[in-house]
Amino acid sequence: MARDSTLDEFGLDRVRGFLPVEDPLRALPAGYAAWEEANIVLPGLLLAGRAREHLDRLPELGTEELQGPRQVWRGFLLVSVLANAYIMGGTEQAAVLPRALAVPLHRLAERLDVAPVFNYAAIVLRNWSRIDPSGPVELGNITPLCSFLGGVDEGWFLMSMTAIEAKGGPVPAALLEISRAVAAGDHAAAEKGLATTASCLAAMTDTFARLSEKCDPYIFYHRVRPILDAWQQPGVIYEGVSAEPQMWTAASAAQCALIQALDAAFGIRHSGHGGEFLRSMRRYMPTGHRVFIERFERGPSLRDHVEGTGAPALRDAYNENVHLLSTLRRQHMEISVRYIAQQARDQGGTRYGTSGTDFIQLLHAVRRETTDSGI
Repeated sequence: MARDSTLDEFGLDRVRGFLPVEDPLRALPAGYAAWEEANIVLPGLLLAGRAREHLDRLPELGTEELQGPRQVWRGFLLVSVLANAYIMGGTEQAAVLPRALAVPLHRLAERLDVAPVFNYAAIVLRNWSRIDPSGPVELGNITPLCSFLGGVDEGWFLMSMTAIEAKGGPVPAALLEISRAVAAGDHAAAEKGLATTASCLAAMTDTFARLSEKCDPYIFYHRVRPILDAWQQPGVIYEGVSAEPQMWTAASAAQCALIQALDAAFGIRHSGHGGEFLRSMRRYMPTGHRVFIERFERGPSLRDHVEGTGAPALRDAYNENVHLLSTLRRQHMEISVRYIAQQARDQGGTRYGTSGTDFIQLLHAVRRETTDSGI
């Protein structure tokens, strides 16, 4: 990586990392009141089974008046949530997404260079508001801007993911510092950077462990998950965009650029279906986040440097990070089993994740490859 690389190139922040440096916008200009009002009443409409009936009456709004990243992301968040509610909020998956949602969703996705579907970047990175504007981005001080059914369990689940991102905020800057240190052969600077990433990984794991405080597995599986579930073939026709059905993967933890950046920086390679799936999820990430990951894949290689130098302290620092990342992945697997697999087993259902993958097999393989990356 070039030594003059800065976080600004990738749209990242030294403190918040992949979260936006400015808090997400809470409302669009008055001309977009129809979207804002639909978002407010959406939980009640879904509860009554009348979301599609209401959303079918939405006017088709243009997107040209939305200016700047905050407005564009707010627009994308609103429309993608409403679209996903329309598609997945009935007794069966909708075959056609109406023009009033499909066209603006497609246009906003083009402006952001992401897939035209509800994604992790919108629902986790751009879907929060601080209760105390002077306080930190952490559980107890953040609340979702958009939700489907609402309620404590859904809100806690979403904000837990946002809080994990906040705990990992210093990671991108530390990874750049480590890369510069590797290029310069500066072991002390590399160890300092690795101490920062280790601290962040420990804090991320601690935050993830709090999920069960206010998100019950039964409620998550039966009330929250269904609307987040994977699409079924052949997909959905975007009216006014294409006459052919489209197949996209809605919001998934695999779209988290923070974890993929750590993999890339630590030289952890994922092969087979798991690796292919993780790489395909970059299509759903903001451009700068994808580029950030790719820069580390091009080197210089931290792992090669650690192996080549044989410096014990540097090797120990590297291995500690690999162990912590493996621990985080084990925790993800255990929570997924508890929140999805066990609930599905009780109902005689499948064990597929929200991305449509056999998540037990995928998470197990990805964690094994992480553990095996130790030196």
